[in-house]
Amino acid sequence: MRIVFIGAVDFSAHCLKEILKNQGNVVAIFTIADSRASMHADFANLSEIAQPDNIPIHNVRNINHPHNIQRIQSYRPDIIFVFGWSQLISQTIINIPPQGCIGTHPALLPQNRGRHPIVWALVEGLKETGLTFFYIDEGTDSGDILWQKACSITLEDTAATLYKKIKALASEGISGFLPLLEHNQAQRVPQDHNKATYWRKRTEKDGEIDWTSSNQTTYNLIRALTHPYVGAHTYHQNSVVKVWQAQLSNTPLPTRSQQAPGTVVHITSDGHLHVKTSDHLLVILEYECIGNTLIKTGDKLETRT
Repeated sequence: MRIVFIGAVDFSAHCLKEILKNQGNVVAIFTIADSRASMHADFANLSEIAQPDNIPIHNVRNINHPHNIQRIQSYRPDIIFVFGWSQLISQTIINIPPQGCIGTHPALLPQNRGRHPIVWALVEGLKETGLTFFYIDEGTDSGDILWQKACSITLEDTAATLYKKIKALASEGISGFLPLLEHNQAQRVPQDHNKATYWRKRTEKDGEIDWTSSNQTTYNLIRALTHPYVGAHTYHQNSVVKVWQAQLSNTPLPTRSQQAPGTVVHITSDGHLHVKTSDHLLVILEYECIGNTLIKTGDKLETRT
């Protein structure tokens, strides 16, 4: 079975390694041009994976450009894997391989189709998510399911730890369905579109901390946007403050609970900030001031509308 692989991020690299580990016959790799690498916080250079097996690799700006379509056709793929790719795949490419194009989505389709599913799952405080491998069609994450499995989300999970869980599921899925595809034994399970839900695209504004929100809501936002993502942010004296790690606190609110949300009530000897939210104190364990600013007890972290 001849495989063309399309991907550009850390998850792509992980899946490509798993495919090769399971003796997948990857005949070509298409990834993004270096000029577009900065668009992905978790960009991964796939050339190091391609080199030992001398797999041809192509750096492209637009996978749907006629020149790239001709290149893909020239490799006569039986199947195309699209794992970790932000551009929509055209119907022309979908029609090339006789066994179809396989995509992946870190959610339990048909629920939570759309953008940023790992981030949204944490922001919304979900207790479960998962990974789905599916056949790409003209819709948004709407094709038949090839493989799917759930994983739990704990209160301690962050974007990084949930990402690891999703990668572990990917390893399990690839080792399971690759032999089935090679022997034309894979099952296709249609999605129930009546049960579909959608996540919208997040904006920079969605990453701003609203200190009038509850402790839990604020904590969820911070853990959702930590590495490998861009980080939640707030403001202090006209400077941006990136908040990378937080912890829920059992410390009762001080008697001066009339202090405004966002107020730094206490700073520990190791630099942790105790910040007032609408209903409690949140402990900021790791933060980064972008600019010449020093946060002191009594200062107010601001939300800009």
